[in-house]
Amino acid sequence: MTFSVGIIGTGFGAQVHVPILQRHPDYSVMAISSMRPGRAEAEAQKYGIPSAYSNWRQMLRDTLLDLVVIATSPDHHHEMAAASLQAGIPVLCEKPPALNAAEMETLRNVSAQAGLVAAFNFEWRYLPERQKIGSILGSGQLGTIFHVHWSEAWPLWPRIRDEENSWQWQKHKGGGMLGAVGSHMIDALLHWFGPFANIHGFTTNHVEQRKGPHGMEPSTADDSFFLHGTFKKGASFSLQFITAAVVRKSVLEIFGSEGTLSLEGSELRCALQPNKEFTAIQYDKPMDSSSFPRSIQPYIHAQWMLYNDLAKALAGRLPPSLPIVADALRVQEAMDLMR
Repeated sequence: MTFSVGIIGTGFGAQVHVPILQRHPDYSVMAISSMRPGRAEAEAQKYGIPSAYSNWRQMLRDTLLDLVVIATSPDHHHEMAAASLQAGIPVLCEKPPALNAAEMETLRNVSAQAGLVAAFNFEWRYLPERQKIGSILGSGQLGTIFHVHWSEAWPLWPRIRDEENSWQWQKHKGGGMLGAVGSHMIDALLHWFGPFANIHGFTTNHVEQRKGPHGMEPSTADDSFFLHGTFKKGASFSLQFITAAVVRKSVLEIFGSEGTLSLEGSELRCALQPNKEFTAIQYDKPMDSSSFPRSIQPYIHAQWMLYNDLAKALAGRLPPSLPIVADALRVQEAMDLMR
């Protein structure tokens, strides 16, 4: 069965979702919409999409769809996802999920009332190294987990300093790195270790002004964040993300009573009792993405695998690995506490 898809959003939606969906055997992209005049028509012509709309509600009314992919600024996620579900159409929504947990609670209720899938694009779950970490944790070989440390330092300075003041850097529109990257990291912790018992932290903003249409204007969204806390199962965690870095590999360490698991960059290693020597852990290679544009190749494997699971869910078999509305609510609640 092939599922008919409508896309809302001509940024990430057109650049990443459309090329993947057009090659995936389970989907057919039938429509695209944008709130910016002319954009949907241009992208539809570029990718050979049958229908283009400048009004996303008209797309929901006029096109027979099995799935709506929402890839807009987060301040529109709640309205668009709720309207799609109420129109009888399942949803895949980009992250961050919404502006606050209250919006997510509403979406959870709407999804439940409609009896439809509301999935969220935490595609990092499907990266091969993350899948392997989940498998190792599930085996219990690390014993009782005591602590998780995760540090990301991305070499985005001075790029982020010089970017224009788009929605990504405006707090009231759901911008900021806590939502863009932190939501992925928080989702991973919750997916692997279960609910938080408590969470503390803060966000920072190293760039207070950016170029706007009429000159310099306030830039209100965070570009770095730091948090720590404990899980209900007892382990503690510390997590940080900073954009003002030069070059440094990401580090994820999981400390257990029987061993330590370390992911540094793409190198996964494990040291177990009684030897206590780190050895390399092999994991599956990502699918070949060389036929896709170079700019989107890092997204291909994880996004493709998420779409595999979503197709199963649309066919009535919900995989436990698919991130759905309940997962997104827990992530949003954690981000609200951080803020």
